[in-house]
Amino acid sequence: MPDTLPRLLSTPLLNLRDWIFPERCRLCAAPGAALCADCFGELPRLTATRCPICARPQADNSPCGACQRQAPGFAAVYTPFAYAAPLDGAIQAWKFGSRLDWTLALADAWLNAWEEQIPAPPQALLPVPLHRRRLRERGFNQAALLARRWGQARNIPVRLAARRQRDTPHQVGLRAEQRRRNLRDAFRIHGPLPEHVAIVDDVFTTGTTASVLAETLRAAGCQHVDVWVLARAL
Repeated sequence: MPDTLPRLLSTPLLNLRDWIFPERCRLCAAPGAALCADCFGELPRLTATRCPICARPQADNSPCGACQRQAPGFAAVYTPFAYAAPLDGAIQAWKFGSRLDWTLALADAWLNAWEEQIPAPPQALLPVPLHRRRLRERGFNQAALLARRWGQARNIPVRLAARRQRDTPHQVGLRAEQRRRNLRDAFRIHGPLPEHVAIVDDVFTTGTTASVLAETLRAAGCQHVDVWVLARAL
């Protein structure tokens, strides 16, 4: 009975809710889906030619100059989207405006954009952690919400094994070396992890956070670290 009751309650009630309040596109308000096909098609894509490590758009698919000068801690960044309009506004509304109704629309857009070319699945997804003070202020960790949805869709376990032990200042406006100093000893890993993991985050900017976290994961025993991210800043 305890296992049956939630199913009996959830499915009819959700169907009734969808009938009374039909789903509408978060961008254009068209009925039918959280993100309609037209608006999904207008989301900004990265170019096909990009750095195979950090996904920076460029003229060919060879490693970019920055990755050649200093290889990051991660192996590759996987994202189909550029951080540009209208996706940037949607992410900001979701992240800073507590628009949690954007969660599934954004997470599923990432999944749908890959079609048959989804990245090779890691053994675990690991969201970039928020410091507990920032988590209290925001009320949720957007990276953890993405990881949960992507993990469910691809049958990949989510591990909350990374903790942010220092409340680091915002990275905006800092140079690369300042960003690295800002994040020094910021992360701690708890518990064993598999050899192949993917860091999950919403936006990839300079890659400093992902690289420092990847280095911390590798020091903890991970052999291969990828980055799955919703969008990449240009």
